[in-house]
Amino acid sequence: MKLLLALAFLSACDENKSTDTAEAELTISPGDTGTEEQPCEITVRANGIPVEDLANPSIGDDWYLIMYCDEVILMGPAVLQIFPTHLATVDPEDPILTFVATGDGEIRYQLGNRQAHIPVTIEE
Repeated sequence: MKLLLALAFLSACDENKSTDTAEAELTISPGDTGTEEQPCEITVRANGIPVEDLANPSIGDDWYLIMYCDEVILMGPAVLQIFPTHLATVDPEDPILTFVATGDGEIRYQLGNRQAHIPVTIEE
C-alpha cells in the first residue's frame, strides 16, 4: 500500500515543470470580504451605568468601562486613555480608571475602529 502511494506521488510530479516564481504575480480583487463593520450606536457604561447618567466622579472612584454597539458588548484589545493623564490611573489589564486628581478632562476609549470620547470632571 505504501509503495502504491509513493508511486502515485512520484508520477504526479512533473520533472519538466519549472519552479521559477520570478514571474509570479499576486492579484487581489476588491470585493465583499464579509468583514466590513456596519455603523451602530456606540454607548459606554461605567460600572453598568451609562456614563451620561453618572454624577461626576470623585478622587478614589473607579470606573470599569464597557463599550456597547447597539446594546451588544464589544470585546477585544482596547485602548483606554485619559487626558490630561494626571487625572486618573489606568489598569494595565482591564478597562478600569481610578481617579486620582481633580479637574476637567477627556476619556478616550477605543475598541477596533469604534471609539468614544467622554468629557469628565473629577471632583474632590
